[in-house]
Amino acid sequence: MTVTEYSQLRAFARYDGAFLGILWIVSFVCSVLGAHVPFMGTLGLTLALLTPFFIVRRIRSFRDRIRQGELSFWNGYIYSTSMFFYAALLLALAQFVFFAYLDKSNFLTTMLDQVEQMLIAGQYPKAEVKATVATMRAMRPIDWALYFLSMNILTGFAVSIVIAWITKGKAANKQQ
Repeated sequence: MTVTEYSQLRAFARYDGAFLGILWIVSFVCSVLGAHVPFMGTLGLTLALLTPFFIVRRIRSFRDRIRQGELSFWNGYIYSTSMFFYAALLLALAQFVFFAYLDKSNFLTTMLDQVEQMLIAGQYPKAEVKATVATMRAMRPIDWALYFLSMNILTGFAVSIVIAWITKGKAANKQQ
């Protein structure tokens, strides 16, 4: 791959990563609203589950329109992981702003209360559950944003293997 091709791949991945970030932010907003309107929670989950399909579609579009049907596994992997990275940065920024300045309904408190109730109902030791939830309650908004950032990037590394395998391709009429 030439330097120009690599720069082109990264530029398109940034552009598509921004769109994926918007999708994730909408999904997050729907999830937050789902605490009061159950349909919105379902919509948020559905949008999040559409992530791999969205990425596959964008990489195939790049492969077919820009690369004339050629994309190696590694180039697909770089494209996919870059999309995850850029989207995760946008989502982490939005989550930090939400948790630090906009969370008037105490979304995290409500979420942690529900997690605590589920774990206790699941026969986990009550003292350990209380200690774990107390540690989570002590986390600052930046801690939550960085936690979700790292989880999204790590998930991207794993899922991108499958996505790159699905989207690799060679041109059918390649001249030799």
